[in-house]
Amino acid sequence: MLDYTLFLIYKVFKFIVLLLPKSLVKFFLDGLAYFIYIIDIEHKKYAKANLDFVYQDKLTTNQKNSIIKNSYKNLVYNLYEFIENQTLDLDGFEKKITVKNEHIIKEALDSGRKIILITAHYGNWEYGNTFFPLKYAPTTMVGRPMNNKYFNDELNKTRTRNNTQMLTKREAGRGLVKAIKDGRVLGFVIDQHLRDGIEVEFFGKKVLQADSASRLAIKFDALIIPLFFTNIEFGKYEAEFYPPIDPREEKDITKLTQLQADIMQHHIEKEPSQWFWQHKRFKQFYPEIYE
Repeated sequence: MLDYTLFLIYKVFKFIVLLLPKSLVKFFLDGLAYFIYIIDIEHKKYAKANLDFVYQDKLTTNQKNSIIKNSYKNLVYNLYEFIENQTLDLDGFEKKITVKNEHIIKEALDSGRKIILITAHYGNWEYGNTFFPLKYAPTTMVGRPMNNKYFNDELNKTRTRNNTQMLTKREAGRGLVKAIKDGRVLGFVIDQHLRDGIEVEFFGKKVLQADSASRLAIKFDALIIPLFFTNIEFGKYEAEFYPPIDPREEKDITKLTQLQADIMQHHIEKEPSQWFWQHKRFKQFYPEIYE
């Protein structure tokens, strides 16, 4: 009953933002983001703990609070974009997204090598499931199903209609191997807290990071290409490709995984307010910072 009630609230939100004139949508979303920032005590504490842990006194309290507020704003913008983008074709996406370093993905596709995309919960990461497969190549992603069945069904419909295949972790083993053999681009979001994985450094701290991209890249001679979608202004995004990480040049799985963490950190540092600071990224080795 609770799941359905929450889904109905989402439907009301969807109706409101699609009904409002564009000139009022941003005003409404900014207000909603600030309201969530005020009432979400638990996750706001996690975000503050992460920022204190990473930046210590390099940032003032006001700067950290500003990052957290803008992080909530980014999440609300993502929800709005998810709703608005459900009916877009490629032309609609290209009006909203500019591409930086596009030659990287085009050269990789022309080379005939297998390709693995990596990204983080940064900016609008869902564009990796919508814009990328429409413009470049069919894509297979691994994602955790949402706890709410109704939200999960709507999310899957949006993700899968644009040449995207979604796999659960249970399906990932065989599914990823089949997908890469079939010539599909694989995609991973690699910034979550894990209980297992490879130990790497992230913001100078120990974390566990998934090594699936590294192992598959070595096994199938695939290029690992980082891709991030950064919000430039309301309704406008920049897709930025980073140079490939090539397993022909680095075959050590730990070092290959560390290279991915380094690029992810570099991109987050450029605009930290667009990363999802509200999760317990450093819990495995430093659980005390969240107590």
